[in-house]
Amino acid sequence: MTRYAILPLCGALLIHGCASQTPAPEPAPEPTAPVASAPNYDSETLSDLLVAEVAAQRQSLGVTLGYYSRAAESTRDPAVISQAAQLAHYLEDPQQALAMSELWLETTPDSEEALQVAILSEIRLGNTAAASRHLDQLLSAHGEEALGRLVTQARGLDAQGNLQLVEALAQLTDRYPDQAPLWYARALWLEHEKQPEPALDATERALKLMPRHEDALLLKAQLLYETGEPKKALRHLKKLVRKYPQARRPRIAYVRMLLATGQLEQAGEQLTVMAEQNPQDLDLRFSLALLALEAGASEAAETQLNVLLARNYRPDDIHLYLAQAAEQKLDMDGAIDHYLKVGGPQAIRARVQAARLLYQQGNTSQAHALMHSLAQQQPELQDSLTITEAEMRSNNGDPQGAIALINNALRDQPDNTDLLYSRAMTAEKVGNLAQLEKDLKRIIALDPDDASALNALGYTLGNRTDRLDEAYQYVSRALELRPDDPAILDSMGWVLYKRGETEAARDYLRRAYEKFPDPEVAAHYGEVLWVLGAQNQARQVWRDTLESDPDAPHIREVMEKLGARL
Repeated sequence: MTRYAILPLCGALLIHGCASQTPAPEPAPEPTAPVASAPNYDSETLSDLLVAEVAAQRQSLGVTLGYYSRAAESTRDPAVISQAAQLAHYLEDPQQALAMSELWLETTPDSEEALQVAILSEIRLGNTAAASRHLDQLLSAHGEEALGRLVTQARGLDAQGNLQLVEALAQLTDRYPDQAPLWYARALWLEHEKQPEPALDATERALKLMPRHEDALLLKAQLLYETGEPKKALRHLKKLVRKYPQARRPRIAYVRMLLATGQLEQAGEQLTVMAEQNPQDLDLRFSLALLALEAGASEAAETQLNVLLARNYRPDDIHLYLAQAAEQKLDMDGAIDHYLKVGGPQAIRARVQAARLLYQQGNTSQAHALMHSLAQQQPELQDSLTITEAEMRSNNGDPQGAIALINNALRDQPDNTDLLYSRAMTAEKVGNLAQLEKDLKRIIALDPDDASALNALGYTLGNRTDRLDEAYQYVSRALELRPDDPAILDSMGWVLYKRGETEAARDYLRRAYEKFPDPEVAAHYGEVLWVLGAQNQARQVWRDTLESDPDAPHIREVMEKLGARL
């Protein structure tokens, strides 16, 4: 939706020199008719406006609107009326916004802002014909450019108000067939409705009427890509870049398309051109570098990031992203070096990642020294850092070392449930179910409502032993505490399956899969479906998982166990 904010009262509507201003929820447009000096309001109106300002300062905008509206009707001052109309629209009160915009138009008949509020309000109220009358007036008074500005407000299609706007405007192409902005609105709506081919046709109509409509030109490239024509999309953007070499948006769109199609070298060349065209715009260079990094173009990203680092632009952030670029290139030494140079709020995160890479390289002593130093510097994070380091050791083939690390921490805190849980999970990896059971039962004794411990114990007993009744009791208790947790739903389904209650198991596993379709849940759900004879459905579940995670071991294992083939 279009966001309007109330304007500061002090100095605009009341007297000069007020000490405070009304905090605006978002940047506001300039007043339509600024008041150079204090208007001659009567005492009642002045009181209403003062109350409105106090209410706005306290974010009681509904109260503010009430007083504004009363002052607008009594004074018929365009400045007050515009405040009331825009605030009503901001508060999504279309009836009041329409009433105020109509009053506004009585005092300032051709005000573009008043017409915009009136059009948007009529659209929200479902009065398309009335909106069209205001639209006629807008076109007559301000031309097609004003219509373009109105349509531009509909770019953010996530907000329901903007969806209403763009849908309503899209329906006006029959009445206004020669208005390019409306064809563009129609294209936006069709694209939102997952109809890229008709959207492309509407875009072409807009461009036929207004060949230099930049938004439509860029939308055309996106739609070509969506309709399976990436080469045409690239050719279109390349042509735009050549025709308008200084224009930013076409070149940025071209860079994005090159990255999306894997043409990393060409994307790097365009990034260089943009940097050369905008040498002082370091924010732009940084944004483009991150775009390249996200797309895997680490070389191009590094080039831009190093230039920024040389200019001392956000050095902590630059070192962090240079480390990530080095990781993409498998340059672990370079990544560690950059992570260790990160300062500021992200320093701890960066050093933990450096330690993680050191463990991966087998530099155990150096990694441990780094984590120990961090724990000394941040004693409030000591438990979290211990658990994180234990995870590093376990993931790199040293679960016994992980357990030793946690054992050492537990000597001083024998009832620390986080440490106990971490040791239990690590013990499970080495098959030490006795230690797992002992630690989880200790946690439950300390906190009978610890759903994670109840679930972990129940699942492990159901999966690794024949103590299925016990397992069921623990998971049932966990499910009572967190009835919508997909991990617990999966556990319940798996325990029921082990107990031979296959139909009931399917229902729990389906719910778990719908909430969190990770490979382990998919493996469980698929196995139960297979056993129930729904083999095609099982294959589809596994196939969907393998598309996003081709190496998912849980899927491969269950398929091998069942002798299944996709």
